[in-house]
Amino acid sequence: MKPRQQGFTLLEVLIAMALFSLLGLACYQLLERMMHTDQRIHQHELQLRRLQRAVGIFERDLVQAIAYPVNGSSARQALIGEPERIQLVRSGWSNPQQQARNDLLLVSHRWSDGQWLREYRSPVPGPALPGAASQQLLLDGIRLERLRYIDAQGQAHPNWPLGQAPLSLPRAIELELDAPGFPGLRRVILLPGFKGLDHG
Repeated sequence: MKPRQQGFTLLEVLIAMALFSLLGLACYQLLERMMHTDQRIHQHELQLRRLQRAVGIFERDLVQAIAYPVNGSSARQALIGEPERIQLVRSGWSNPQQQARNDLLLVSHRWSDGQWLREYRSPVPGPALPGAASQQLLLDGIRLERLRYIDAQGQAHPNWPLGQAPLSLPRAIELELDAPGFPGLRRVILLPGFKGLDHG
């Protein structure tokens, strides 16, 4: 009778090493995929936050729009809208430092060369506020598909005003754009007091 073999043969050791190598490679590839997926999710969340912030600022500007001349006290229009630019006066400009100014803000949004830019300044320049505009980049890598102005009858137009009463506001603004990770985004924002006011 042959004595019982102790330990593993060379072939068994080689097979075990090959199996462990394959298992290690599979685990590494799985970990790499998980890290790549995590990076993509993080990037998507970052893009979403930036988009939400930009649209939120745009909506706040619109819902606080007032029938006030955009180009000085002699002007007759409260909102000037073009296919790639909108300019209006809004209220609610916070003043935590109690500066010598009112709470009105002249705001302009424009889309150019893949950028969404916002400019703002006091609509009534004075010694404390010479009227120089500050610029803010809201979003990069964006394409504006449509910016339209909806009148009281629900008709959409590429420009505003349409020759209506002085200091008129549209009923709503339609915005459609392609943002990184979010193509075909469309928003319709209602404006307050769209009938406008005549300040004489």
